[in-house]
Amino acid sequence: MTPTLADLDWPLRTEHLVLRPGRVEDAEAVWPWYRLPEVQEWTTTLSPTLDDHRQRWARGLEDCVVGLCGDRVVAAGKVARGTAWSQADMAAQARGRQAELGWVLDPGVQGRGLGTEFAAALRDLAFDGLGVRRVEAQCFADNVASRRVMEKIGLRLEGVFVEESLHRSGRWLDGMSWALLEREHRARRG
Repeated sequence: MTPTLADLDWPLRTEHLVLRPGRVEDAEAVWPWYRLPEVQEWTTTLSPTLDDHRQRWARGLEDCVVGLCGDRVVAAGKVARGTAWSQADMAAQARGRQAELGWVLDPGVQGRGLGTEFAAALRDLAFDGLGVRRVEAQCFADNVASRRVMEKIGLRLEGVFVEESLHRSGRWLDGMSWALLEREHRARRG
């Protein structure tokens, strides 16, 4: 059986954070900072109201992980298991072998390394907890903070895609794709 986030032993602890699966009630906890313009600048979903945010949040709980500093949720992310591209006769073996990572951090705690700590924990969850062989993350090329986090946690830039991403500003922006293989992750720890 392929493990899911629900199968892991929670909570997980890093130096400054406690991680656990997201819960329905976390929607209200993250809403005050998630809706800020500086956060919405780079998120993939825009929730104009708290009710809309609650609905979107509930739909993503299967892959959701939150990071707490004390008793306050300061980070929200995803570890979404996916299927690697394969030839048709290898599809069963490719199922669930990679994961997409994503994260967002309360701007009130930025600059303290918590985003990097949280993203590294998501990476470790994917490899060590879910047993995937590859993790991926994407961002707008203009999102320098997210790019720095990807570099710091060991992901390598795999592609820059010119004007392939339509931003909610109406501008076409360059997109970036980052990834890391499990064997590379092990070698870095080595």
